[in-house]
Amino acid sequence: MKHLSLSLALMTALVMTGCATTPKKPRTFDQLGQFATYALNNQTYRISFKADPNMSYGTAEEITLVKSAQATLQNGFRFFKVIDDPSNQTQKPPRQAVVYSSSPSYYPYGYYRRHPAFWPDPFYDMPQVVNIDPVEVAYSIRCYKDQKSAPQDAFDAQLILQSLGKKYGLSPSGEVLLPQPVTPSPPTGSSKNKN
Repeated sequence: MKHLSLSLALMTALVMTGCATTPKKPRTFDQLGQFATYALNNQTYRISFKADPNMSYGTAEEITLVKSAQATLQNGFRFFKVIDDPSNQTQKPPRQAVVYSSSPSYYPYGYYRRHPAFWPDPFYDMPQVVNIDPVEVAYSIRCYKDQKSAPQDAFDAQLILQSLGKKYGLSPSGEVLLPQPVTPSPPTGSSKNKN
């Protein structure tokens, strides 16, 4: 009896630890997608962001706006305006498709509705909406040093980073609070053979 209760306790502990999972670490700002910043002249920049297909288009636009604010402050400016150029007007949200489960049905369609002993899976054949195209957002921005020279509808980069920066791990000055982890490089030194 003692061995049975010990075995039962050990089995319960193994089952409980098998079910426990560690949560994923949150991604840093640098890991959200691929960023690119190009200087078009001393006051105008092109900011682009390519995200994972599972990110919503609205979130990608918000991240691009935060990156624009970061680039504005890093280049010595305070205000920026998103320029309405032809490339911004042609941007559209990514195409989406509805995908159904590909698992086969073990019973005819109406069988589980008639048979009292069968409990159907509530998530079977639940459609999922997936993005076909990768999410890409690009802005051309014109930067200004002070509010007098900036147009009325210009964004305040410092205000954006104060309000949205913390959400993405950025300080109010635009610095990444949690930098992307550095992957260790393999040793490049040659091993010496002793004879």
